[in-house]
Amino acid sequence: LSALASAGTTIHTTGFETGLEGWTPVKETSLYDWARHSHGTTSRYTGPAGAHEGEYYLYLETSYGNTPGKIAYLESPAFSGENILEVTFHYHLYGNQMGRLLLQTFDGEAWKNFWQIEGQQHDSTNAAWTEKTLDLSGQGAQQIRFVGVTGTGYKGDMAIDYIVLKTGEPAAPGSNSPWTQSGSNIYYEHADGGNVGIGTDQPSADLHILGNLSQPLTGVVSIAADTTLVTGSGTRFTEELSEGDSLLIGGQTFLVTGIGSDTTLTVDDSHALGAEQVTAYTDSDLLSIQTGAEEQALVVNRAGKVGIGTAAPVARLDVAGGIRLGYDAICDQEREGTIRYDNAGQAVEFCDGAVWRQVEGEAGATGPQGIQGEKGDKGDPGEQGPIGP
Repeated sequence: LSALASAGTTIHTTGFETGLEGWTPVKETSLYDWARHSHGTTSRYTGPAGAHEGEYYLYLETSYGNTPGKIAYLESPAFSGENILEVTFHYHLYGNQMGRLLLQTFDGEAWKNFWQIEGQQHDSTNAAWTEKTLDLSGQGAQQIRFVGVTGTGYKGDMAIDYIVLKTGEPAAPGSNSPWTQSGSNIYYEHADGGNVGIGTDQPSADLHILGNLSQPLTGVVSIAADTTLVTGSGTRFTEELSEGDSLLIGGQTFLVTGIGSDTTLTVDDSHALGAEQVTAYTDSDLLSIQTGAEEQALVVNRAGKVGIGTAAPVARLDVAGGIRLGYDAICDQEREGTIRYDNAGQAVEFCDGAVWRQVEGEAGATGPQGIQGEKGDKGDPGEQGPIGP
């Protein structure tokens, strides 16, 4: 169903009540297509009890050998001369062996990942469907598709229903962009100012980088509902993680609080629903700057450690080379712990919160008395003293 929304935009609504309504299922490695269905799915403890809207919805079957990691696509109609500006859809992901649901965009040349969610997101077949709206206005999307990747077992039936697309004429190149090209350079300029966000749509600094938890760990993990113990199969926790790292498991984010072995760790909070045999994700490095010779100049890793001249910092600040200190006159409580180089005294000093002090170690213990030296030469006679009374 299509309807004119406003000047230049059209709304296309699909509820699957009369069929696939222009959407096309495509099997890649999956044994089954996205299928139109009513009521619950064929397996217990997974899938929705019914449609979000009306009677019918689409779901991906995960029984009968259609696991793990089997892929099936659901492609939208292609819009000639228009772009998809926005999509709203409803999904239901109930089952503790749930896989992954992605949305990809096609700009006329290649499919690109835009959004994804993984693991169980609902706690029962009767749980309300989740509505999701995505702004695609900057993607040049002529077509979209949902990608279903099955989990580790039959309790992973994922479902989609009631999709609404907003389409409109593509904007002229650069017409709405705050980015400007000058020769081979590009820069950000906006009349009202603003910040640049990478991984966040609410940047709070000139450049704000938010880790996106996109680095998959080796193997698969499991965590029971209402517990903090994570167990792995084929995992390498001691090599790939450190305490304090962020971890995404089954749609919920945690901090690693302890690593017991390559296959056991603990997190800072319990998992609301639990997850079984799913891929876990952590952050990749937040910032990496290399020289033209591809030598590492600066890195900020996922734990916030800064490396200068090293790609693997082991402390908050790890410098592979010398550090040059300058002079600072002020020492107060706010600067306690600061170090400086005193040009006059030619010494490294630290601020104790009140005054600058030289960096000196504690006095050592008194050593043993040395061997008596040889007797010296006889000295010259002294002056004669005064005559007594």
